[in-house]
Amino acid sequence: MSGQDEVRAIQKALEPWVRKIAEDATRSCVRRRTMTVVSAPNGTTMGVQEPFDPAVMNLPYLASMAGAKAGDTVTVEWVYGLSNAVVIG
Repeated sequence: MSGQDEVRAIQKALEPWVRKIAEDATRSCVRRRTMTVVSAPNGTTMGVQEPFDPAVMNLPYLASMAGAKAGDTVTVEWVYGLSNAVVIG
């Protein structure tokens, strides 16, 4: 095995361990992204989309966002996983 192959093997073996440490260390970090409204609020959720991403996410929103319209730029905030994302502004 060449030195370069050995380094790749070590990196591959360590990757899950390093990923777990990073995930645990950043679990409580708040994340924010700017997204575009693609479907107006319907009382519970609104459809938002990241730039250049075809996927539309239907997310809950703060009451202050009830007047958002398709094409508006909004801020989406979540802690760690997108499963708890909320449109905040």
